[in-house]
Amino acid sequence: MSKHKLILFSPELPDCPWHDRIFNDEYETTTANTEEEFFTKINNEPADAAVICCCSAREEEVENILRLDALTGPIPVLTCSRILNPEFIRKGAQRGASRFLVCEMELEKIKDIIHDAIRGTGLREYMETRWPESMDSSPYIGKLIDEIIHVFPHRMKVQEFANRLGIDRGWLYKLCKETFGIPLTALLRGVWVHQAMRMMQHTNLDNMDIALQLDYSEESSMAREFRKELGYSPTEARTHLTKHSPEDLLQ
Repeated sequence: MSKHKLILFSPELPDCPWHDRIFNDEYETTTANTEEEFFTKINNEPADAAVICCCSAREEEVENILRLDALTGPIPVLTCSRILNPEFIRKGAQRGASRFLVCEMELEKIKDIIHDAIRGTGLREYMETRWPESMDSSPYIGKLIDEIIHVFPHRMKVQEFANRLGIDRGWLYKLCKETFGIPLTALLRGVWVHQAMRMMQHTNLDNMDIALQLDYSEESSMAREFRKELGYSPTEARTHLTKHSPEDLLQ
């Protein structure tokens, strides 16, 4: 089987602990040392994912890296850093980063996160399967789905979605109730729980790592959403997932 292709951006590759151990060993990796070179490779070279390495960056440089236009490019973009916190996740996700790697992670977890990003989130397929007759009910609903997928895993408030659609909050609430039978907040909760369960099935990440990847403020926040959506904890969900798919559990 041919190796997946990565584009790796790092101004100082020797400072990236995973450059030789993973990126060059496990994947077919092409590197870029400047922003211009990175943009060119993102848009012109066939690749499965891109990784932006922040391992050697100072705090002010990380801020600049998270503003790169390539974060919203045609392929999934991951970040690699020595320190990861909710604020970094929030800013990265808001800019378009889909997954986050930490230098201290185990080798298998790093590979799992990269592979999960390459496979894609499956969000559109999940929503189209769960509400097959709803996608064409309104041009606003189609745009709403596009927005949810585009900003994932960044979390936006209902008013922000309404602003992006150019309608008021009350109209958006009515549209969601008529189309999906639930408010937008409940729809979004189901989306994030689905993605968490999908990562439970396809990766070796523990609940804390999954909560971090999906922009939860803490693991307990993810647990609360699981209980609201499913009636049981993430740990119990793992047991159910041995016999059922995430889609089955969300019916």
